[in-house]
Amino acid sequence: SVKCLYRRDRENMPGSRTEVAHAEEEGVEFLWLSGPASIEGGDKAERVQANRMELGEPDADGRRRPVVDPSSSFALDADLVILALGFEPEPLPAIFGEEGLAVSDWGTLECDDNMMTTLPGVFAGGDIARGASLVVWAVRDGRDVAEKIDTYLVEQRKPSAAAA
Repeated sequence: SVKCLYRRDRENMPGSRTEVAHAEEEGVEFLWLSGPASIEGGDKAERVQANRMELGEPDADGRRRPVVDPSSSFALDADLVILALGFEPEPLPAIFGEEGLAVSDWGTLECDDNMMTTLPGVFAGGDIARGASLVVWAVRDGRDVAEKIDTYLVEQRKPSAAAA
């Protein structure tokens, strides 16, 4: 399941209400007035430590500013944590430590029609492949790329004609 920690409540969020509604239709659970404090785990995320938030005084835009409630920490088990903090792209491919990934002029990973990057067996979808967009497109890409990966793995397992 997908959970989204959000520092404000639904009424005070600056984000797109339509995008949130689409995400909820896809099964995303929003944890309103919640914010991550830390991510625990070794080489991969295992748990997110979080805090409940309260709405304080309004900020310069008139929205009530989220304030951490220090007595309300909680933990969420996690297999994967995605930080969604804005629309500024990360420096690709440096964040992956892989110089063989081709990057487009728009800062996205180049992919073929099967959603495979320029590295064999590495697939991409969502914002990293199409640029900043709605979360529903990222969810759709995730489903599509899962099918492409499955097809790729099945093909890799087939004995080659040369070996026969």
